[in-house]
Amino acid sequence: MASPNTIDKILRRVLSLSLAPLVGGCGIDTSGFETLPCAADGRTPYLAGVEPGAPADYVELRMSTGQGGPTKSTLESVGEKCSGAADRPACEEKIAAATSSKGFRLGDCTDFCPEHVLIVNTGDEVTVLDTRDGVMAWLGPVNTPADAVLAASLADYTVRCSKPDEGGVRPAGDAYEVLATRYTETCDPIERTLYVLGVDAGGDVQELESEVIESESGACVGRRPAGLLRTAGRGATQVGAYFANVAQLEAASVRAFEVLGRELVHHGAPRPLVERARIAGRDEVRHARVMRRLAARYGGRWQPPRVEPRPVRSLEELAIDNATEGCVRETYGALVGMWQGRVAQDPLVRRVMTRIARDEARHAKLSWAIDVWVRPRLSAAERRRVEEARRGALAALEDEARRDVDRALVVHAGMPDEQAARRLSRNFAEALAAGA
Repeated sequence: MASPNTIDKILRRVLSLSLAPLVGGCGIDTSGFETLPCAADGRTPYLAGVEPGAPADYVELRMSTGQGGPTKSTLESVGEKCSGAADRPACEEKIAAATSSKGFRLGDCTDFCPEHVLIVNTGDEVTVLDTRDGVMAWLGPVNTPADAVLAASLADYTVRCSKPDEGGVRPAGDAYEVLATRYTETCDPIERTLYVLGVDAGGDVQELESEVIESESGACVGRRPAGLLRTAGRGATQVGAYFANVAQLEAASVRAFEVLGRELVHHGAPRPLVERARIAGRDEVRHARVMRRLAARYGGRWQPPRVEPRPVRSLEELAIDNATEGCVRETYGALVGMWQGRVAQDPLVRRVMTRIARDEARHAKLSWAIDVWVRPRLSAAERRRVEEARRGALAALEDEARRDVDRALVVHAGMPDEQAARRLSRNFAEALAAGA
Protein backbone atom coordinates (compact mmCIF):
# COMPACT_ATOMS: atom_id res chain seq x y z
CA MET A 1 0.00 0.00 0.00
CA ALA A 2 1.20 3.49 -0.82
CA SER A 3 2.07 6.06 1.84
CA PRO A 4 2.19 9.88 1.73
CA ASN A 5 5.99 9.78 1.49
CA THR A 6 5.93 7.57 -1.62
CA ILE A 7 3.34 9.50 -3.68
CA ASP A 8 5.92 11.68 -5.43
CA LYS A 9 7.95 8.60 -6.32
CA ILE A 10 4.88 6.79 -7.62
CA LEU A 11 3.82 9.71 -9.81
CA ARG A 12 7.28 10.15 -11.29
CA ARG A 13 7.70 6.45 -11.98
CA VAL A 14 4.27 6.00 -13.57
CA LEU A 15 4.74 9.07 -15.76
CA SER A 16 8.17 7.86 -16.88
CA LEU A 17 6.91 4.35 -17.65
CA SER A 18 3.88 5.68 -19.52
CA LEU A 19 5.84 8.21 -21.57
CA ALA A 20 8.53 5.71 -22.55
CA PRO A 21 6.65 4.30 -25.59
CA LEU A 22 6.38 7.83 -27.01
CA VAL A 23 10.14 8.18 -27.37
CA GLY A 24 10.95 4.50 -27.77
CA GLY A 25 14.28 2.79 -27.31
CA CYS A 26 16.15 1.97 -24.14
CA GLY A 27 17.76 5.34 -23.54
CA ILE A 28 20.05 7.50 -25.62
CA ASP A 29 23.30 5.96 -26.80
CA THR A 30 25.90 8.63 -25.95
CA SER A 31 28.83 6.82 -27.54
CA GLY A 32 30.37 8.42 -30.60
CA PHE A 33 30.03 12.00 -29.38
CA GLU A 34 33.19 14.04 -28.95
CA THR A 35 33.23 15.53 -25.46
CA LEU A 36 33.97 19.22 -25.08
CA PRO A 37 36.91 20.07 -22.80
CA CYS A 38 36.06 22.72 -20.21
CA ALA A 39 37.71 26.12 -20.25
CA ALA A 40 40.14 27.06 -17.47
CA ASP A 41 37.28 28.45 -15.36
CA GLY A 42 35.22 25.28 -15.79
CA ARG A 43 32.78 26.80 -18.27
CA THR A 44 31.69 25.36 -21.60
CA PRO A 45 33.73 27.12 -24.34
CA TYR A 46 31.57 28.84 -26.94
CA LEU A 47 34.12 30.55 -29.19
CA ALA A 48 37.05 28.11 -29.45
CA GLY A 49 36.91 26.46 -32.89
CA VAL A 50 34.08 28.65 -34.19
CA GLU A 51 34.53 29.69 -37.85
CA PRO A 52 32.29 32.67 -38.65
CA GLY A 53 31.28 33.50 -42.18
CA ALA A 54 33.32 36.71 -42.07
CA PRO A 55 36.67 36.27 -40.26
CA ALA A 56 37.41 38.68 -37.41
CA ASP A 57 40.60 39.81 -35.70
CA TYR A 58 39.11 39.49 -32.22
CA VAL A 59 35.89 38.19 -30.69
CA GLU A 60 34.89 38.61 -27.06
CA LEU A 61 31.92 37.11 -25.19
CA ARG A 62 30.67 39.25 -22.33
CA MET A 63 27.93 38.92 -19.76
CA SER A 64 25.56 41.83 -20.29
CA THR A 65 24.43 44.07 -17.44
CA GLY A 66 21.34 45.00 -19.44
CA GLN A 67 21.48 48.48 -17.90
CA GLY A 68 23.06 50.43 -20.74
CA GLY A 69 26.44 50.80 -19.02
CA PRO A 70 29.71 49.13 -20.08
CA THR A 71 29.46 45.33 -20.14
CA LYS A 72 32.96 44.42 -19.02
CA SER A 73 32.43 40.93 -17.58
CA THR A 74 34.48 39.04 -20.16
CA LEU A 75 33.77 35.30 -20.21
CA GLU A 76 35.81 34.24 -23.23
CA SER A 77 37.79 35.71 -26.10
CA VAL A 78 39.65 34.53 -29.21
CA GLY A 79 42.10 36.36 -31.46
CA GLU A 80 44.19 39.47 -30.81
CA LYS A 81 42.44 42.69 -29.89
CA CYS A 82 42.75 45.38 -32.63
CA SER A 83 45.57 43.49 -34.37
CA GLY A 84 44.48 44.80 -37.77
CA ALA A 85 43.52 48.32 -36.73
CA ALA A 86 45.13 51.42 -38.23
CA ASP A 87 44.51 53.31 -34.96
CA ARG A 88 44.99 50.66 -32.30
CA PRO A 89 44.45 52.86 -29.19
CA ALA A 90 41.18 54.21 -30.58
CA CYS A 91 40.10 50.68 -31.49
CA GLU A 92 40.83 49.42 -27.98
CA GLU A 93 38.84 52.30 -26.50
CA LYS A 94 35.87 51.32 -28.67
CA ILE A 95 36.06 47.74 -27.42
CA ALA A 96 36.31 48.87 -23.79
CA ALA A 97 33.29 51.16 -24.20
CA ALA A 98 31.18 48.72 -26.23
CA THR A 99 27.82 48.14 -24.60
CA SER A 100 24.17 47.32 -25.20
CA SER A 101 20.93 47.47 -23.26
CA LYS A 102 19.96 44.07 -24.72
CA GLY A 103 21.53 40.63 -24.79
CA PHE A 104 21.03 36.98 -25.72
CA ARG A 105 21.02 33.86 -23.57
CA LEU A 106 23.34 30.92 -23.91
CA GLY A 107 22.22 27.49 -22.82
CA ASP A 108 19.36 26.52 -20.57
CA CYS A 109 18.77 28.36 -17.31
CA THR A 110 16.33 28.30 -14.39
CA ASP A 111 16.32 30.98 -11.71
CA PHE A 112 19.14 33.23 -12.94
CA CYS A 113 19.28 33.75 -16.69
CA PRO A 114 22.22 35.98 -17.60
CA GLU A 115 22.30 37.75 -20.93
CA HIS A 116 25.34 38.05 -23.16
CA VAL A 117 26.75 40.19 -25.91
CA LEU A 118 29.41 39.40 -28.49
CA ILE A 119 32.02 42.05 -29.32
CA VAL A 120 33.43 41.55 -32.83
CA ASN A 121 36.51 43.49 -33.97
CA THR A 122 37.74 43.57 -37.57
CA GLY A 123 40.32 46.21 -38.43
CA ASP A 124 39.18 49.48 -36.85
CA GLU A 125 35.54 48.36 -36.75
CA VAL A 126 33.92 47.21 -33.49
CA THR A 127 30.45 45.64 -33.59
CA VAL A 128 28.21 44.63 -30.70
CA LEU A 129 25.98 41.60 -31.37
CA ASP A 130 23.19 41.48 -28.80
CA THR A 131 20.58 39.16 -30.31
CA ARG A 132 20.52 35.48 -31.19
CA ASP A 133 19.64 36.30 -34.80
CA GLY A 134 22.56 38.70 -34.96
CA VAL A 135 25.00 36.07 -33.69
CA MET A 136 23.65 33.42 -36.06
CA ALA A 137 23.92 35.83 -39.01
CA TRP A 138 27.55 36.56 -38.03
CA LEU A 139 28.26 32.83 -37.63
CA GLY A 140 27.01 32.01 -41.11
CA PRO A 141 26.94 28.37 -42.27
CA VAL A 142 27.44 25.77 -39.54
CA ASN A 143 30.51 23.93 -40.77
CA THR A 144 32.48 23.01 -37.63
CA PRO A 145 31.58 21.09 -34.43
CA ALA A 146 32.06 24.32 -32.44
CA ASP A 147 29.59 26.12 -34.73
CA ALA A 148 27.00 23.41 -34.00
CA VAL A 149 27.54 23.67 -30.24
CA LEU A 150 27.09 27.45 -30.38
CA ALA A 151 23.89 27.09 -32.42
CA ALA A 152 22.48 24.58 -29.92
CA SER A 153 23.43 26.82 -27.00
CA LEU A 154 21.70 29.79 -28.62
CA ALA A 155 18.57 27.60 -28.92
CA ASP A 156 18.36 27.22 -25.11
CA TYR A 157 20.13 23.88 -24.69
CA THR A 158 23.10 23.24 -22.40
CA VAL A 159 26.07 21.38 -23.88
CA ARG A 160 28.03 20.35 -20.81
CA CYS A 161 31.79 20.23 -20.98
CA SER A 162 33.85 17.27 -19.74
CA LYS A 163 30.66 15.20 -19.19
CA PRO A 164 30.52 12.47 -21.87
CA ASP A 165 26.95 11.51 -20.99
CA GLU A 166 25.56 15.06 -21.09
CA GLY A 167 27.48 17.00 -23.71
CA GLY A 168 29.21 16.35 -27.01
CA VAL A 169 29.07 16.70 -30.78
CA ARG A 170 29.54 14.42 -33.79
CA PRO A 171 29.26 14.82 -37.58
CA ALA A 172 26.13 13.49 -39.28
CA GLY A 173 26.58 13.76 -43.03
CA ASP A 174 26.48 17.44 -43.97
CA ALA A 175 25.14 18.35 -40.52
CA TYR A 176 26.00 17.69 -36.89
CA GLU A 177 24.40 15.98 -33.93
CA VAL A 178 24.79 17.59 -30.52
CA LEU A 179 24.27 15.93 -27.14
CA ALA A 180 22.68 18.49 -24.81
CA THR A 181 20.35 18.90 -21.82
CA ARG A 182 17.51 21.19 -20.86
CA TYR A 183 15.33 21.64 -17.78
CA THR A 184 11.88 20.52 -18.88
CA GLU A 185 10.30 21.09 -15.46
CA THR A 186 11.65 23.75 -13.11
CA CYS A 187 9.18 23.87 -10.26
CA ASP A 188 7.75 20.60 -9.00
CA PRO A 189 8.99 18.21 -10.23
CA ILE A 190 12.40 19.55 -11.17
CA GLU A 191 13.25 17.58 -14.27
CA ARG A 192 16.15 17.57 -16.70
CA THR A 193 16.02 15.95 -20.13
CA LEU A 194 18.86 14.73 -22.35
CA TYR A 195 18.55 15.37 -26.09
CA VAL A 196 20.24 14.40 -29.31
CA LEU A 197 19.88 17.52 -31.44
CA GLY A 198 20.27 17.76 -35.18
CA VAL A 199 21.94 21.01 -36.29
CA ASP A 200 21.92 21.64 -40.04
CA ALA A 201 24.13 23.94 -42.09
CA GLY A 202 21.66 26.78 -41.72
CA GLY A 203 21.81 26.58 -37.92
CA ASP A 204 18.32 25.12 -37.46
CA VAL A 205 18.10 22.91 -34.36
CA GLN A 206 15.81 19.88 -34.21
CA GLU A 207 15.20 17.41 -31.35
CA LEU A 208 15.94 13.89 -32.64
CA GLU A 209 15.84 11.90 -29.38
CA SER A 210 15.05 12.67 -25.76
CA GLU A 211 15.29 10.97 -22.39
CA VAL A 212 14.48 12.22 -18.89
CA ILE A 213 17.70 11.86 -16.87
CA GLU A 214 16.83 13.69 -13.65
CA SER A 215 13.57 14.19 -11.78
CA GLU A 216 12.98 15.34 -8.25
CA SER A 217 9.76 15.78 -6.20
CA GLY A 218 5.95 15.71 -7.22
CA ALA A 219 2.38 16.83 -9.73
CA CYS A 220 -6.30 16.99 -13.06
CA VAL A 221 -9.06 17.82 -11.49
CA GLY A 222 -9.70 18.10 -7.80
CA ARG A 223 -11.70 16.18 -5.24
CA ARG A 224 -15.44 15.94 -5.96
CA PRO A 225 -17.77 16.73 -3.06
CA ALA A 226 -20.63 14.48 -2.03
CA GLY A 227 -23.92 15.92 -3.32
CA LEU A 228 -22.39 17.44 -6.48
CA LEU A 229 -25.01 18.03 -9.18
CA ARG A 230 -23.11 18.01 -12.46
CA THR A 231 -24.01 20.26 -15.38
CA ALA A 232 -22.19 19.80 -18.64
CA GLY A 233 -19.90 22.62 -19.70
CA ARG A 234 -20.58 24.16 -23.08
CA GLY A 235 -18.40 25.76 -25.67
CA ALA A 236 -17.83 26.69 -29.26
CA THR A 237 -15.17 23.97 -29.36
CA GLN A 238 -14.70 20.58 -27.76
CA VAL A 239 -11.63 21.91 -25.94
CA GLY A 240 -13.57 24.89 -24.58
CA ALA A 241 -16.32 22.62 -23.25
CA TYR A 242 -13.69 20.37 -21.65
CA PHE A 243 -12.01 23.22 -19.78
CA ALA A 244 -15.44 24.55 -18.75
CA ASN A 245 -16.16 21.15 -17.18
CA VAL A 246 -12.79 21.16 -15.43
CA ALA A 247 -13.43 24.70 -14.14
CA GLN A 248 -16.69 23.50 -12.62
CA LEU A 249 -15.01 20.52 -10.97
CA GLU A 250 -12.22 22.70 -9.57
CA ALA A 251 -14.82 25.08 -8.13
CA ALA A 252 -16.67 22.10 -6.65
CA SER A 253 -13.42 20.98 -5.04
CA VAL A 254 -13.41 24.17 -2.97
CA ARG A 255 -16.61 22.95 -1.35
CA ALA A 256 -15.21 19.42 -0.99
CA PHE A 257 -12.23 20.61 1.03
CA GLU A 258 -14.40 22.89 3.17
CA VAL A 259 -16.55 19.88 4.08
CA LEU A 260 -13.49 17.68 4.61
CA GLY A 261 -11.95 20.21 6.99
CA ARG A 262 -15.12 20.39 9.12
CA GLU A 263 -15.50 16.63 9.23
CA LEU A 264 -11.87 16.14 10.21
CA VAL A 265 -12.45 18.54 13.11
CA HIS A 266 -15.65 16.68 14.04
CA HIS A 267 -13.80 13.35 14.19
CA GLY A 268 -10.85 14.71 16.14
CA ALA A 269 -8.20 14.67 13.41
CA PRO A 270 -4.81 16.28 14.13
CA ARG A 271 -4.71 20.01 13.50
CA PRO A 272 -2.08 19.77 10.69
CA LEU A 273 -4.47 17.62 8.62
CA VAL A 274 -7.26 20.16 9.09
CA GLU A 275 -5.00 23.05 8.11
CA ARG A 276 -3.77 21.21 5.00
CA ALA A 277 -7.39 20.68 3.92
CA ARG A 278 -8.03 24.41 4.25
CA ILE A 279 -4.92 25.25 2.23
CA ALA A 280 -6.01 22.79 -0.46
CA GLY A 281 -9.37 24.57 -0.65
CA ARG A 282 -7.59 27.87 -1.28
CA ASP A 283 -5.56 26.19 -4.03
CA GLU A 284 -8.77 25.07 -5.72
CA VAL A 285 -10.10 28.65 -5.76
CA ARG A 286 -7.08 29.59 -7.84
CA HIS A 287 -7.39 26.50 -10.04
CA ALA A 288 -11.03 27.26 -10.84
CA ARG A 289 -10.16 30.83 -11.80
CA VAL A 290 -7.34 29.72 -14.13
CA MET A 291 -9.49 27.04 -15.72
CA ARG A 292 -12.27 29.53 -16.42
CA ARG A 293 -9.72 31.59 -18.35
CA LEU A 294 -8.56 28.56 -20.30
CA ALA A 295 -12.19 27.70 -21.08
CA ALA A 296 -12.80 31.23 -22.39
CA ARG A 297 -9.62 30.98 -24.49
CA TYR A 298 -11.21 28.09 -26.38
CA GLY A 299 -14.77 29.42 -26.45
CA GLY A 300 -15.98 27.50 -23.39
CA ARG A 301 -18.80 28.63 -21.08
CA TRP A 302 -18.58 27.32 -17.55
CA GLN A 303 -21.40 27.04 -15.01
CA PRO A 304 -20.88 27.28 -11.25
CA PRO A 305 -21.29 23.93 -9.47
CA ARG A 306 -24.34 23.07 -7.42
CA VAL A 307 -23.74 20.99 -4.31
CA GLU A 308 -26.56 19.66 -2.14
CA PRO A 309 -25.86 20.00 1.60
CA ARG A 310 -25.26 16.71 3.38
CA PRO A 311 -25.06 15.81 7.08
CA VAL A 312 -21.69 15.10 8.66
CA ARG A 313 -20.53 11.66 7.54
CA SER A 314 -19.45 8.83 9.74
CA LEU A 315 -15.75 8.05 10.02
CA GLU A 316 -16.21 5.07 7.69
CA GLU A 317 -18.02 7.20 5.12
CA LEU A 318 -15.26 9.81 5.31
CA ALA A 319 -12.64 7.08 4.89
CA ILE A 320 -14.37 5.59 1.84
CA ASP A 321 -14.75 8.98 0.20
CA ASN A 322 -11.11 9.80 0.95
CA ALA A 323 -9.96 6.45 -0.46
CA THR A 324 -11.90 6.84 -3.72
CA GLU A 325 -11.84 10.59 -4.35
CA GLY A 326 -8.46 11.33 -2.78
CA CYS A 327 -6.21 8.28 -2.82
CA VAL A 328 -7.40 7.17 -6.25
CA ARG A 329 -9.05 9.91 -8.31
CA GLU A 330 -7.19 12.94 -7.03
CA THR A 331 -3.84 11.12 -7.12
CA TYR A 332 -4.57 9.95 -10.66
CA GLY A 333 -5.71 13.48 -11.55
CA ALA A 334 -2.28 14.77 -10.49
CA LEU A 335 -0.71 12.18 -12.81
CA VAL A 336 -2.89 13.22 -15.75
CA GLY A 337 -2.05 16.87 -15.04
CA MET A 338 1.64 16.02 -15.18
CA TRP A 339 1.02 14.30 -18.52
CA GLN A 340 -0.86 17.32 -19.89
CA GLY A 341 1.90 19.62 -18.68
CA ARG A 342 4.31 17.58 -20.75
CA VAL A 343 2.50 16.86 -24.02
CA ALA A 344 -0.12 19.59 -24.66
CA GLN A 345 0.75 21.54 -27.80
CA ASP A 346 -0.59 24.81 -26.37
CA PRO A 347 2.29 26.29 -24.32
CA LEU A 348 -0.17 28.07 -22.01
CA VAL A 349 -1.95 24.79 -21.25
CA ARG A 350 1.41 23.15 -20.49
CA ARG A 351 2.35 25.90 -18.03
CA VAL A 352 -1.06 25.93 -16.34
CA MET A 353 -1.32 22.16 -16.01
CA THR A 354 2.23 21.85 -14.68
CA ARG A 355 1.47 24.30 -11.87
CA ILE A 356 -1.94 22.81 -11.08
CA ALA A 357 -0.52 19.27 -11.10
CA ARG A 358 2.04 20.33 -8.51
CA ASP A 359 -0.76 21.43 -6.19
CA GLU A 360 -2.84 18.33 -6.90
CA ALA A 361 0.13 16.15 -5.93
CA ARG A 362 0.18 17.88 -2.54
CA HIS A 363 -3.56 17.26 -2.21
CA ALA A 364 -3.00 13.60 -3.06
CA LYS A 365 -0.38 13.35 -0.30
CA LEU A 366 -2.94 14.84 2.11
CA SER A 367 -5.41 12.12 1.10
CA TRP A 368 -2.89 9.39 1.84
CA ALA A 369 -2.00 11.06 5.15
CA ILE A 370 -5.69 11.04 6.10
CA ASP A 371 -5.82 7.37 5.11
CA VAL A 372 -2.91 6.62 7.46
CA TRP A 373 -4.65 8.49 10.30
CA VAL A 374 -8.11 7.00 9.81
CA ARG A 375 -7.32 3.30 9.27
CA PRO A 376 -6.44 2.41 12.90
CA ARG A 377 -9.72 4.02 13.98
CA LEU A 378 -11.85 1.68 11.87
CA SER A 379 -12.95 -1.86 12.60
CA ALA A 380 -11.64 -4.75 10.52
CA ALA A 381 -14.94 -4.90 8.60
CA GLU A 382 -14.85 -1.15 7.94
CA ARG A 383 -11.29 -1.35 6.67
CA ARG A 384 -12.30 -4.13 4.27
CA ARG A 385 -15.12 -1.98 2.90
CA VAL A 386 -12.73 0.96 2.45
CA GLU A 387 -10.31 -1.26 0.55
CA GLU A 388 -13.09 -2.65 -1.64
CA ALA A 389 -14.15 0.90 -2.49
CA ARG A 390 -10.57 1.79 -3.39
CA ARG A 391 -10.26 -1.22 -5.70
CA GLY A 392 -13.58 -0.32 -7.27
CA ALA A 393 -12.36 3.21 -7.99
CA LEU A 394 -9.21 1.84 -9.61
CA ALA A 395 -11.28 -0.52 -11.78
CA ALA A 396 -13.49 2.41 -12.80
CA LEU A 397 -10.40 4.33 -13.90
CA GLU A 398 -9.32 1.47 -16.11
CA ASP A 399 -12.83 1.31 -17.63
CA GLU A 400 -12.76 5.04 -18.32
CA ALA A 401 -9.37 4.65 -20.00
CA ARG A 402 -11.01 2.60 -22.75
CA ARG A 403 -13.14 5.52 -23.93
CA ASP A 404 -12.34 7.37 -27.14
CA VAL A 405 -10.85 10.83 -26.64
CA ASP A 406 -11.51 13.66 -29.10
CA ARG A 407 -8.39 14.39 -31.12
CA ALA A 408 -8.59 18.12 -30.33
CA LEU A 409 -8.38 17.33 -26.60
CA VAL A 410 -5.30 15.18 -27.20
CA VAL A 411 -3.57 17.90 -29.22
CA HIS A 412 -4.51 21.14 -27.47
CA ALA A 413 -5.35 20.03 -23.92
CA GLY A 414 -2.75 17.25 -23.80
CA MET A 415 -5.27 14.63 -22.71
CA PRO A 416 -3.93 11.08 -23.03
CA ASP A 417 -5.48 9.20 -25.94
CA GLU A 418 -6.98 5.75 -25.39
CA GLN A 419 -3.67 3.92 -25.72
CA ALA A 420 -1.85 6.34 -23.41
CA ALA A 421 -4.73 6.37 -20.90
CA ARG A 422 -4.62 2.58 -20.68
CA ARG A 423 -0.89 2.69 -19.97
CA LEU A 424 -1.34 5.38 -17.34
CA SER A 425 -4.20 3.68 -15.52
CA ARG A 426 -2.55 0.24 -15.62
CA ASN A 427 0.84 1.52 -14.45
CA PHE A 428 -0.87 3.63 -11.80
CA ALA A 429 -2.80 0.67 -10.36
CA GLU A 430 0.31 -1.52 -10.34
CA ALA A 431 2.40 1.20 -8.67
CA LEU A 432 -0.20 1.75 -5.95
CA ALA A 433 -0.35 -1.98 -5.29
CA ALA A 434 3.43 -2.12 -5.02
CA GLY A 435 3.50 0.97 -2.82
CA ALA A 436 6.40 2.60 -4.76
